[in-house]
This record gives sequence, structure tokens and C-alpha cells, in this order.
Amino acid sequence: MATPQGRRQYSRTSVKWPVTVLTSQDKTEGETENVSPTGALISCTVVPLSKGSIRLVIKVPGHQSINVAGQVVWSKVLNNKGAPSFGVGVQFTKISENDSHFLREVILKRYGKMINRLIAKTEQPPPNQEGR
Repeated sequence: MATPQGRRQYSRTSVKWPVTVLTSQDKTEGETENVSPTGALISCTVVPLSKGSIRLVIKVPGHQSINVAGQVVWSKVLNNKGAPSFGVGVQFTKISENDSHFLREVILKRYGKMINRLIAKTEQPPPNQEGR
């Protein structure tokens, strides 16, 4: 199934946080590839239920864990060297307001830093033109 790029409401930011994926039959460990206040891309070695309901426990370093309910929207094999790995697109169906706010703040901080770096590059004086 194709990634629903056109339906995203929020920007995503790339983060590598450990995550536990829980289904009614299984538990597997994985890692976030990117997150938004409404969803995440998870990489793991086992594909959770196709289009099934799952729970995620996202372990954010220096912050309390984020517990969300979600729906698998799509999954695909990732090109990794070594063991097979799967990318799983998850849309959050239940997330606390505090956790959603925290994710929005993470995204704003990351994009703010990128924007500040771009501005700093454009504001640098041109190289010294003497000696020409």
C-alpha cells in the first residue's frame, strides 16, 4: 500500500526513539524513524497486524514514555543491510493532549533550528573580494 503523503496534516521530524509495539497477539521492539502529533513511521523486524489496531510505547530519552493507540495504515519492507526490517506507518487514534503537545514542540524546535541555520547562511557576508 502506498504511503498516504497527501493526507498529512502535520510536518514530521526524523527521530530515532526506541518503541514497543503491542498487538493483541504479540509484542515487538522497534524504533521510530519519524513522528508527528498524529502519527509515526516505525521500523521493526516483525510486521504488526496489517491495518490492525496497536499500542505504542515510545521511549523518549529525557522525557516520560509516550503511550498511544494507533492504526497500522501501511507497511513495507525497508532496504537494510542485514536482518529484514519493515517500515510501518501508524496513525494515532488516541494520544493525550500533553503527548501531542510535546511532539508539536519537538517538531517546532527541530524546524526552528533548521530555519535559523538557513537564515545564518544567507546573512553571511560575501567572501572578501579584495585582490581581484
